[in-house]
Amino acid sequence: MAPTTDLAGRRWLVLASAMVSFFAIGMTFFAVPPLVGTLRGLFALSNLEIGLLMGAIAVPAIVLSVPLGAALDRWPPRTAGLAGLAVMLVGAVVFAVAPSYLALLAGRLLFGAGGLLMNLLLARLLTAAFAGRELALAMGLFTGTYPASMIVLFSLHPLLAARLGWRGELGLLALLVVAAIPLHLLAVPAGRSTAAAASPADTPALPAPLVALGVAWMLYFAAFAAVPTFAPEWAGGGAGGLLVTSVVTWVALVGTPLAGVAIDRTGRPQRWVTLGVALLAAALGLMSTGAVPAVAAMAAVGLVAAIVPPAVYSLPARLVPAARVGFAFGFITALSNLGAVLGPAVAGAVRDATDGWTATWGALAAIAVGAAGAAALVRPPRTG
Repeated sequence: MAPTTDLAGRRWLVLASAMVSFFAIGMTFFAVPPLVGTLRGLFALSNLEIGLLMGAIAVPAIVLSVPLGAALDRWPPRTAGLAGLAVMLVGAVVFAVAPSYLALLAGRLLFGAGGLLMNLLLARLLTAAFAGRELALAMGLFTGTYPASMIVLFSLHPLLAARLGWRGELGLLALLVVAAIPLHLLAVPAGRSTAAAASPADTPALPAPLVALGVAWMLYFAAFAAVPTFAPEWAGGGAGGLLVTSVVTWVALVGTPLAGVAIDRTGRPQRWVTLGVALLAAALGLMSTGAVPAVAAMAAVGLVAAIVPPAVYSLPARLVPAARVGFAFGFITALSNLGAVLGPAVAGAVRDATDGWTATWGALAAIAVGAAGAAALVRPPRTG
């Protein structure tokens, strides 16, 4: 229990380190969209190749989330973090200096693998550091770093590209990973895993509440990921459509820490998950009928994005023993990435096969209803 106690005593430093690392992950994840025109011109890329380049960073999560999550229940967190940051750094450098499309793809895959390791590790460290107090607030601040990274990158891209060139801009993103290394060393004590000594032998390999949470998280991502993909066109296209869709990000950025505080004060994060995905289903349903202005719809989706992630990230510690929290995060992360891949594809197929937006948003609303149903089955075991 000593490592866990050490983390609790420095929990705000652990959170600061986690946010810096996650910010570096988000900045590189969102690096492709601003560079689409440049990369297409230099490497003669098709839209399919651009899409594959964007999605490649998430591929490792589909395959490796469960084994890496289980391994993190045993690996020393400081060493695991250094390994994850090292792989991220190699991937970022390969992407920045890539002479070909295959090298660009390799850089994204490498960065995705390192970023996955860090994502799972940071969620596990925060769960241990904030065990029993302020966990949802910590997770709200942590997950809010992701939309912040997109806002910062998209805002600074014109200046960075003009001053440094696209390779210099990517090199600067690699330096963010370097900056995260000493903070990780300062925040995370040396020692073995943060897992408690208790054996998980009495717990089923996949407890039913964890399965329900994973399904809800997967269906949430399937419905949510399609919104920024197609909403700009639905909202009028062009710069105006992009501006309207960006409301999602701004509301999520402001709302995640506030939602975290509310979840901590009221408890029962599973109910917040159910509420959030039910709100998503309602917003998508109204979008399918054209009964809601685009800005209001995007604000509602942003509110969902503020509520659901911190609530979901607060739940694994309630559903499994401390010795298996890493596995639990790996399990739900694998499913969420699968949903993020399949959801936009389903929405695109419906869009191609039908006229207007009714069927597209209606199909996503149905998926969100399924997410709400699964979330309602998440019932943490009683303690004491």
